[in-house]
Amino acid sequence: MDPDDPDADPKARELLGLVRAGLVASDALPWTDINVYRAMANHPDAFEALLTFGARAYQASSLSPAQRELAYLGASVANDCHY
Repeated sequence: MDPDDPDADPKARELLGLVRAGLVASDALPWTDINVYRAMANHPDAFEALLTFGARAYQASSLSPAQRELAYLGASVANDCHY
């Protein structure tokens, strides 16, 4: 979904605008036009749930940034992810 498309779903545009403005927790701030966000925006309710989950699980957790990164790396190794 193109966040600048005036015909796009209003809720999706609003959510992408919040991410773009840095008002929603995201590990990729400043806005970098994240493909998964653009894809999820095609289903605004699911996208909103993803952003809520991310804010609570990643940004509002008791883990430090270093501990979060260690968890990401550990999960990537355990799941044989190559990214």
